[in-house]
Amino acid sequence: MLLVIVLSLTGTMFVAWQFASNQEELYNAQRLTRKESAVQRSLDYTLSRLPYSVTTREIPRIFSDRICELADIHGMDIALYDLEGSMMTESTLQEVDGASVQLDPELLGSLDNSTARVKGVDYGRYVNVYWSVKNDRGAAIGIAGVRYQRRTLEEGDFKAFWSQLAPLYVALLIGAALIAALLSRGLVTNLRMIRDRMRDLEPGSEQVPIEYHRQDAIGELVMEYNALLKQLQVAVEALAKREREGAWRLMAMQVAHEIKNPLTPIKLGTQQLQRAWSDDQPDFDARLKRHCEVVIQQIDVLTEIAHDFSSLAAIGLDKLEPVDICEVLMESASLYRSANTSIDWELNGLDERHEIPATRSHLLRVFNNLISNAVDAVGQSENPSIVLTVVKSGSLLQIDVTDNGHGISADQMELIFEPRFTTKGSGTGLGLTITQSIIDQLNGRLEVDSDSNVGTRFRALFTQDVIGH
Repeated sequence: MLLVIVLSLTGTMFVAWQFASNQEELYNAQRLTRKESAVQRSLDYTLSRLPYSVTTREIPRIFSDRICELADIHGMDIALYDLEGSMMTESTLQEVDGASVQLDPELLGSLDNSTARVKGVDYGRYVNVYWSVKNDRGAAIGIAGVRYQRRTLEEGDFKAFWSQLAPLYVALLIGAALIAALLSRGLVTNLRMIRDRMRDLEPGSEQVPIEYHRQDAIGELVMEYNALLKQLQVAVEALAKREREGAWRLMAMQVAHEIKNPLTPIKLGTQQLQRAWSDDQPDFDARLKRHCEVVIQQIDVLTEIAHDFSSLAAIGLDKLEPVDICEVLMESASLYRSANTSIDWELNGLDERHEIPATRSHLLRVFNNLISNAVDAVGQSENPSIVLTVVKSGSLLQIDVTDNGHGISADQMELIFEPRFTTKGSGTGLGLTITQSIIDQLNGRLEVDSDSNVGTRFRALFTQDVIGH
């Protein structure tokens, strides 16, 4: 808008200047024609009043006094020349602004050969006009010349015009600036609102459509945003439903797989025991005793499987209490230290007291899984070593379980927290999955760093929040 106003102002001034210049040129041309015609009529009138035919030699005598009078009457400088172009008399000084004592031969030739009686010569500010003077018989007796001073375009007049037009354009410029500022502010405000809503858009969270009731380009944009928001919500709900169904299917497959293994020996043993009873075998009592032992062992396995899967569910945040994390870590480590005397244990920071909101049983299960994995990792090392470290940094509590075992390969690193993934010969493959689930539900974070030549470090990070917050 501002650029259009500036360009219109420039264009107006240019057109006005061109129009004034053209008008001034037209005025000068018309005025010159009138002046030249008036002088010519005056000369012809003077010659026609004489009782005899005038010759060239008599022109200076006749017009020596009359020429100045004519020049004053018509406001133009007048000069008379003979047929050879030599000046005979004039009303002003010679050699001034194009006035010549001797006319140019080319000019004389054009006057002789031209059918027009008038020949003009432009000297810029002045214009000299020449024509042939004839007596009453029609014979050329001389050449008349007049010098016309053009009227120039007055800059003062144009400045007056500009001084009257400029305030109008200044007012328009200021008004346009204010209108542009108001319009752009409203436009930018709406665009920023849409940008902020798009920035805060998070799949899965409840989003409120934007309310905008104007039927303009912003309204169309808001309408498209709200439509896409509805589509996104439908897509997120469908995806969440598919994920839940997939998770339950995977969980059902895992439970069925894990339960099937213990049931197989129970079924085989029961069938063998039934056959021995039917055959009245003499060692039936011994077989029954062995079968009962197998059943008890497999029931323990089933109980452990059920406990593992139940740990994947919510842990009951309403039952949290202050728990000394160093005490629980020492308790878990003591079980493995007594059973693995060949491992070099290093304990750092466990003699202090650091409480976090948690449950003792779940923290014990977390540390059991981490330390158990470390013990299994150093089983093939020449100098097995496990380092347990507790470090406090502000409100952040860091627990490291480091071993010098064989490490975890890069392709396995992406799978270690997946259910049923294990590198051991036995187990459900849920240890790290359960550990990560418990730590996440305690608002913590589990990190892992491993090197095939150095070992593995699991790091659990907890925030020492106030209980109940």
